[in-house]
Amino acid sequence: MSTPGRSGINGEDIRREILHRIFSGAWKAGERLPSCRQIASEFGSNANTVNRELQRLAAEGVVRSEPRRGTYVTGSSSWPVLSTGLQQEVKDLIRRAQAIGFSRDDLVDLIDQSFNDTLDPEIAFVECNTTDLARMAELIANATGIQTTPVLIDELAERDVATSFDLIVTPLFHFAEVLEAIGDQGRILELNFTASSGTLRKIAELSTDRVVTVAAPTPSGAERTAALIRTVFRGTIVELVPTQSSAAVFSEVDVLVYVNALQLSNEDLAGPEHCVRIDWQLDGMSAELLRRQVADLGARASTFTTSG
Repeated sequence: MSTPGRSGINGEDIRREILHRIFSGAWKAGERLPSCRQIASEFGSNANTVNRELQRLAAEGVVRSEPRRGTYVTGSSSWPVLSTGLQQEVKDLIRRAQAIGFSRDDLVDLIDQSFNDTLDPEIAFVECNTTDLARMAELIANATGIQTTPVLIDELAERDVATSFDLIVTPLFHFAEVLEAIGDQGRILELNFTASSGTLRKIAELSTDRVVTVAAPTPSGAERTAALIRTVFRGTIVELVPTQSSAAVFSEVDVLVYVNALQLSNEDLAGPEHCVRIDWQLDGMSAELLRRQVADLGARASTFTTSG
């Protein structure tokens, strides 16, 4: 995909491809590289990402940048320097394989299989609470066949997502939080989750003389959930953002509609006369969008391994 901000190509992908073209001889010593904009256009990335990776390679001596003239392949002996650690790891792997009776062909077959496995994109699904995290990840898997790694929003900033995951998937209503945590909207795909038909039916069956209290952790969350409720309920709706987890908060509530993010206890839920928990379902268009995005990531990974 070439749309800015929606590319599945990250900085490490750009770096690997540039190195591959240099060390394979596609870009020869002394040759001027295409401009950042041209490279970005070809790879489906953006010029800033390409420029950042070229600066890294310049610091390592692989290329040199000349102001107003461009970037050139240095022709230095950077390849042995960059590959020394990898060569040692390969030697260690060969010794371990020989120790358990692997032949050269056995080891090559194993490497081929493992290499192909790495082409599968790593997808994270991000949510704010463990209950919805598990449930929504299951919905994604059932709707698309795509397995995701569950990650809580609070954990997201602590992980090196730039190298751990090819794509960060999150409900639309958490997009801003995820963007703040990782600072890269091109790595995020927002999915539209809405209240399930079963949940909405329970609310629609209520008499209009009931008073429905919609509880959520934030004012925006309560407002968003209340809007869903208004599509099926014409009675009085009250929005509530509890400041504490206490049964007293809900003791005078008639009908409580709540989200899992509140993590209410059984004592909390004993107060209202009637309780409805919001259960989510994945929008069909979002499921198709995710399938296409993951397929595109896989195709790009395959292209990068065979190019040059």
